[in-house]
Amino acid sequence: MRSFTKARRSSAPHGLRAPLSNLKKRFLIKTLGCKVNQYESSALGEALEGRGFEVVPGEGEAEVVVVNTCTVTHRSERDARQMIRRVRREHPGAYVVATGCYAQISGDKALEAGADLVAGTAWKAKLADLVAKEQRGVLVTDDFSPLLAPEIVTGLRGRTRGFLKVQDGCEAFCNYCIIPHARGPSRSLPPEEVRAGLARMLEAGHREVVLTGIHIGRWGRDLPNPLGFTDLLSIAEESGLPRVRISSLEPLETTEEVVDMVAASKVLCPHLHIPLQSGSDEILKGMGRPYGVSQFRDRVEYALARIPGLCLGFDIITGFPGERPMHFEETLALLHSLDFAYLHVFPYSRRKGTPAANMPAQVPDAVKRERAAVLRKLSADRNMAFHEARIGKTIPALAEGRVTDGALRLRARDYTEVYVNWEVDGAPVDEVPVTPTHIEGHKLWAKL
Repeated sequence: MRSFTKARRSSAPHGLRAPLSNLKKRFLIKTLGCKVNQYESSALGEALEGRGFEVVPGEGEAEVVVVNTCTVTHRSERDARQMIRRVRREHPGAYVVATGCYAQISGDKALEAGADLVAGTAWKAKLADLVAKEQRGVLVTDDFSPLLAPEIVTGLRGRTRGFLKVQDGCEAFCNYCIIPHARGPSRSLPPEEVRAGLARMLEAGHREVVLTGIHIGRWGRDLPNPLGFTDLLSIAEESGLPRVRISSLEPLETTEEVVDMVAASKVLCPHLHIPLQSGSDEILKGMGRPYGVSQFRDRVEYALARIPGLCLGFDIITGFPGERPMHFEETLALLHSLDFAYLHVFPYSRRKGTPAANMPAQVPDAVKRERAAVLRKLSADRNMAFHEARIGKTIPALAEGRVTDGALRLRARDYTEVYVNWEVDGAPVDEVPVTPTHIEGHKLWAKL
């Protein structure tokens, strides 16, 4: 267990400037990675504003720049290092902070890339105070608080859809995944804080909130008085929000009880994103996944039968060690037999510190990319069919924002993205009925 709770100072300052107390306190936050990171960046921004800092629009000059990093793949790590270096180059006199999962796993490297302060994930709740004090060096610890501290986000500016982080951490330790080391054990936001967070989102004008976390299906199990995921869904249904969406749910946590709640609800969106990872029992076992293909199929087919118009999305990893052509064909066969709308495809990334990194029969990168391309083509075809099936059917949709002059992007409850011609200023706040008419330029267009 690492515990670097004492700051280690860099040998030389990265820039020479007056203390923040003597300057305008303007800040930028650069966010890499998942929806949880996006939420945490919003919470940090509001915390900094509460301490007298001023957010800089666009790419303006700032005295403080925070890079919220990701480490899920080698590419994520590379992007994190490059972003820190770019920020240091473009803001040579700024106080640069690196936080997030890359900071937790590779703190010294983040410091070398140009950060003044590197704060691991366990320090995020205190990060605004550290910035205000101009703390320097590396702060990384594995000593995570047993309860998830609330991160206050009153609302994402100008958006009808918001996010609420209700859980952090993961204890699954899948053989390919570094995230349990970066995020620590599962911690749940207490139910009273969930209610308060949803109320803030509603008051801020959001009409949809996405419940998000690292392993959201574990919500409630670590609380002093343990609760289950269906208790979280009940809280969401009672929030007064028109729409609540589940970000992602593990196969074994997609239970009949959860599915039945979504099917019967007027609040919970008919959209489930489930990480499959492989359609081969042998590869799933090697990954350390706690289910087999038949269990996955049973859960998915039950959901499809119970939830009308369900949008299903899956995560898939290609090229896990030992994945031979026959295993990939098994994955393809399973996918062809299921009615899904899209895939998120990830070529396997070898992560030091995980069991899979030392497994034999590592798959060449070219093969990983080739298999990923096949699955992405299948995903594009299924997504096209999913959208074509909506043509001519009137569906309620929520405006997400302008994309160009004269066009407005909206999102339906089943996650369908639609576009309408929109010539007036502003956008509708509540759901509006739209009727998809045609697909043009890979976009589903509709009329009001």
